[in-house]
Amino acid sequence: MVNYAIVLCYCLYLQINNPFIMNKFTTALTIVAASVLMAQCTAKKTATSAKSPEEAVAEVKRNYSEAQMEEGKTLFMGSCNKCHDLKEPPTRTVTQWERILPRMTKKAKLQADQAGKVRAYVLAHAKL
Repeated sequence: MVNYAIVLCYCLYLQINNPFIMNKFTTALTIVAASVLMAQCTAKKTATSAKSPEEAVAEVKRNYSEAQMEEGKTLFMGSCNKCHDLKEPPTRTVTQWERILPRMTKKAKLQADQAGKVRAYVLAHAKL
């Protein structure tokens, strides 16, 4: 074991004292560091459990009353119609609405509780 450590130290000593080898070593180290940095900056997937469309619909029906969903319908019709033609919930699947709604509720400047009611209404009436 000691012999390997001595050989390794000697190899490192040779690399540091040889400009040609040192330039290659520095270049390789820079590439590795840049790769690690870029890997750290990539978007991470959230650790949330993916729900099936049926589970998402069951969840909103369990957590929101009919009155709250009606309020969501009113918000949906009033807010979404301001910027574009209204897309009725049955024109899209639950999965499609789950991708659309976060972006659109943010653009419509809805509060979290309002966005929840809109989501409940839309998912309850969307295609599975």
